[in-house]
Amino acid sequence: MRIASLPNFWLLIALITLILIYPLANQHTGGRVFLVLFDWIILFLALRASRKTWHRPWLGYMLATPAMILYAGVAIFNYAELLVASLFTQALFHGFVVVCLLRYMLHDNVMTLDELFAAAALYILAGFVFGYCFALIEHLQPGSFYINASNNPDNITSWWELLYFSFTCLTSVGVGEITPVSDSARSVVIIEQTTGVLYLALLISRLLSMQRRG
Repeated sequence: MRIASLPNFWLLIALITLILIYPLANQHTGGRVFLVLFDWIILFLALRASRKTWHRPWLGYMLATPAMILYAGVAIFNYAELLVASLFTQALFHGFVVVCLLRYMLHDNVMTLDELFAAAALYILAGFVFGYCFALIEHLQPGSFYINASNNPDNITSWWELLYFSFTCLTSVGVGEITPVSDSARSVVIIEQTTGVLYLALLISRLLSMQRRG
């Protein structure tokens, strides 16, 4: 089977590309429009990659549609109410895809190439889920995260900074320039750190188990 024909390969490539282009694209109006279109592509790829484990085909579309519309609405109108709804629907949809990919990865005793790509995409998507949760907490409870002044001269806690923080928690790196202050933020950080450790342990255990069977 050709790698290019595997849905999770393209999802993984799209997620990595978004991480690489976001800092530059977000600085310009045209770039932000491009990010909206690119995020729609990622949502479509995530739907396509997760369809193998859907119990109800309409559920994925029901979660993806408002996430796409609200994301575009925030980029165009920048209303606070739209931002809250957008962050919530993005976290919900990406969480749904994470669960679907986990079911796909664990559904049999053979780890295919597409399942390996799914395992990597799942890990990145989990970082996005918690990043959206952190942004939602910061919006509802301003000041929930403290960033050292030397690393945050504009004194604005952006979604990109919270996504970065999410991956430091997920991978247990904990660089240290961003600190959760509120109890809500710390609770979600605990959950993400535990999730990251358990997922890697589960993945390694599964790979070793299949190797012994082989």
